[in-house]
Amino acid sequence: MSEGNWNRRVWRLAGPLMLANITVPLLGAVDTAVVGHLDEVYYLGAVAVGSLIFNFLYWGFGFLRMGTTGFAAQAHGADDMGEAVATLGRAMVIAVVIGIGLLALQSLIIEGAMAIMEAGADVDAQTRAYYAIRIWSAPAALANYVVLGWFLGMQNARAGLIIQLVINLINIVLDLAFVVGLGMAVEGVAMATVIAEYAGLGLGLVMIRSALARGGVAIDWKRALDPARMRHMIVVNRDIFLRTLCLITAFAY
Repeated sequence: MSEGNWNRRVWRLAGPLMLANITVPLLGAVDTAVVGHLDEVYYLGAVAVGSLIFNFLYWGFGFLRMGTTGFAAQAHGADDMGEAVATLGRAMVIAVVIGIGLLALQSLIIEGAMAIMEAGADVDAQTRAYYAIRIWSAPAALANYVVLGWFLGMQNARAGLIIQLVINLINIVLDLAFVVGLGMAVEGVAMATVIAEYAGLGLGLVMIRSALARGGVAIDWKRALDPARMRHMIVVNRDIFLRTLCLITAFAY
């Protein structure tokens, strides 16, 4: 390929990612703005502490996005659509299992987190209220990592952009509706995030189904759950997990 063609291919992937990432600070700004207009400052503290907990939890499993991108890109480059689709199924199973695990351990997680944070009584109570609702987004949030990673690996960054925009826009609109319109507090912010995550996942699954139908392929679950391939994915993702854990621990500290 000529240099110009390579530049266009790179920008076709990077451009949508850059646009999607621009919306992330906007979401945080809206969360801060709507909660900042409530009567008590401890609401703002609770959302800040709660967001830190979930950033640590979810980004700790960011390998679901990075690892899926890598394996899907390898399969796509080898023109092996069967393995590309199996990679999606394999990663989705891991994401759902981890998400269910987080739900099962939710009480231990919040107790440990709040013991470390040592927040004041009001912030502690509101953080727990925020956490109790938002933790139910765990399976969807982690599955969305897989969906976004897979589309990027398949060189379809535009699909990822659309999903990310939908999640963020729904979250922003519901933030305003629940907190400003209905007079809710941190529960409204948490509920907006949960609904947005599941809406984004629903859209992503519809887009995946459409892509597979166009390609005339389906997930071969026997191949997707092959023990050797599953073990290989877990080993690679383990290293990414440890690297990410070190990074986000430093940020959280």
